[in-house]
Amino acid sequence: MRRGLFAFLFILAGLVPAFAGDMVQSTLYFGLSRPDGGQVEEAQWQDFLTRDVTPKFPDGFTVLDGRGQWRDANAVIISERTKVLVIVHPITDENTRAIAGIKAAYVKRFHQESVFQTDQDVRVVE
Repeated sequence: MRRGLFAFLFILAGLVPAFAGDMVQSTLYFGLSRPDGGQVEEAQWQDFLTRDVTPKFPDGFTVLDGRGQWRDANAVIISERTKVLVIVHPITDENTRAIAGIKAAYVKRFHQESVFQTDQDVRVVE
């Protein structure tokens, strides 16, 4: 009981981050080059966000424009325009499935090999 009380007091005092590790920042990297030599156009990207991302994460996300490089399955180095999607969310099975669904939808819709993803525990400070 005393240990719990001390932990509670430390959290209140701001000495221990409350709920640290309860959120994750998922960063997804979407290459915009298509295998047929074309590009995913801005209107297509916006439609993808509207149909496949927003319904799964209506509380919000951030999109950044970037330029990336990677090696494809044939060992060819590809340099391409990239959209970087950053979503900060609670760690739940539902959110894990939602992100997997977003990646699968993009791969299928735009004939991609994959969508690169990183996850990082974060502490949200308001």
